Amino acid sequence: MPAPMATHEELWRIVKKLPSDFEPYGERDRNTDEPWEDCSCGYIHFAKLQGELGFDWGVCTTPKSPRAGLLTFEHMGCPEFEGENEPA
Repeated sequence: MPAPMATHEELWRIVKKLPSDFEPYGERDRNTDEPWEDCSCGYIHFAKLQGELGFDWGVCTTPKSPRAGLLTFEHMGCPEFEGENEPA
């Protein structure tokens, strides 16, 4: 029997919020701090969760990010953003 799926509310209770996250999760201001992109903008190092939660939740997989290896809501942001269309 498969394990029950977590809910958004359960993930919000356990997600670690960092100062480098965008407000209201952290201290970065989306309107003045660069880069403004977040994981919803095609971040190549965002491993989405399976199922419906993957539309909003994943794990950051870039070692230089403060969110590396952490459960992440797509709008928390990352100061190390790398988009799908950026040159390597």
